[in-house]
Amino acid sequence: MKVLKFITAITLLTVLSSCNDWLTISPKDQVDEEQLFETGLGYRNALNGIYQNMASGSMYGREMTWGVLDVLAQYYDSGELDNPWKHMAEKFNYDVQDSETLIDNIWSRAFNSIANANNLLSRIDDEDPLKFAGEELEKNVIKGEALALRAFLHFDMVRLFAPSKDDGRTYIPYFEKYPSTFEPRTTVNEVMEKVIRDLNAAKDLVAPYDTLDSREDKLHSLYRFNTAIGMGVLGVTDLFEAYRGFRMNYYAIQALLARAYAYIGRYQEAFDATQIVIDAKDKDLHKLFQFTSKSDLSKKPKLQDDLIFALSNEKLLDNYLEYYNGEYVKLYLDIWDKDDLFDDPADYRRELIAEVGYFYQSVKYSKTATGNQQINEVMIPMLRLSEMYYIRAEYYAHSSMFDKATSELDMVRRGRNCTIGRLDISSVSEFSTELINEAKREFVGEGQLWYYYKKLNIKPVRSMPDDAFIFPLPKSETIN
Repeated sequence: MKVLKFITAITLLTVLSSCNDWLTISPKDQVDEEQLFETGLGYRNALNGIYQNMASGSMYGREMTWGVLDVLAQYYDSGELDNPWKHMAEKFNYDVQDSETLIDNIWSRAFNSIANANNLLSRIDDEDPLKFAGEELEKNVIKGEALALRAFLHFDMVRLFAPSKDDGRTYIPYFEKYPSTFEPRTTVNEVMEKVIRDLNAAKDLVAPYDTLDSREDKLHSLYRFNTAIGMGVLGVTDLFEAYRGFRMNYYAIQALLARAYAYIGRYQEAFDATQIVIDAKDKDLHKLFQFTSKSDLSKKPKLQDDLIFALSNEKLLDNYLEYYNGEYVKLYLDIWDKDDLFDDPADYRRELIAEVGYFYQSVKYSKTATGNQQINEVMIPMLRLSEMYYIRAEYYAHSSMFDKATSELDMVRRGRNCTIGRLDISSVSEFSTELINEAKREFVGEGQLWYYYKKLNIKPVRSMPDDAFIFPLPKSETIN
């Protein structure tokens, strides 16, 4: 692996243009960095910058949600796409220049964000809690969120750049130090052990901030994405304490732990983590995470009541509309009619698919006419309640309890206004097929279907090469 030193000007939070740029740092950058961490507010800004970096178009603001990952999952009519998406959708061609650039940008953005998290983590332990407005509680939540983001990013890099099952070979590094001149590539299991370690540490650090003294109220669906309501009702005077749905809150970390455990086949531990999320309640014993009702669909097309964690990008709508109604690219779904995607006419997710002439498009990311438009239009879904039920279903299916696996899938179907009792599952193979079908309906525009195909080793199209589930490392990372 090419020696790479992750040194970034955190105040700028930009991805540098080439690998060589990352090897140098100017005196001005050093001053900016030192000044940034002189105050507790600087730590807040540094943490916020990591979230902003992740929400960029190269990452979850496009490519890792409704962009290339949904392209590869065959959501779109490839005839209406432009390169590199077109030849990636049709040929899974990763070694032409524009495909390489797209993949390299995902890698560089992710590890840039990891470097920024590690920079923060390398400093915060030595800080006096009195530097922070919230003292020890705030210091711990900042550290916990940075650890959780480091784990989140490494997890998605191993999901993209390595096989889903450990084969004893090494694939990606796990960066824990700042600055770092070199980290060896590690196996899938080694990466996942560190992901789970970081998430467990993060969970313990963040738990008091989100669960003590009725703090769960800030995570209620009414408030976790909507400060305009929450500030007045909850008496929140510091914006840092609001918007917990846009941050790696305690339940988001639990949900990510469930995803991580399930990915490596530790289904019991995954199940236990989902239970904590599903059972979460506020002080009045109202569930924090519930499925959005059909009556709220026009106001909440991203189904935010069951969103556990989302990123935010104020340019998301403009970015999406460029592709939604673009001159050269149109994100038409690869279906002849809605029945190709949905098996139940009562499924309210059908209403999130718009008919455009002879084509169909998802309106999940388009402009909303009602509700809190500002929140809807910046929100990037990352973790959902539905995934918790899918993980529970996996646990039961792998324990040959297929009736219970079906019941967990039906929990989501009921939440989406479907008629339950339509599924008939009696084997792991049948379960895998149904899970793919359910994920296909649930995660339009969210980048998750590709990972389901990969984890279950089911090709989205028969013509897909056997090795296409693994992105190639950037060439700069393969130079010996």
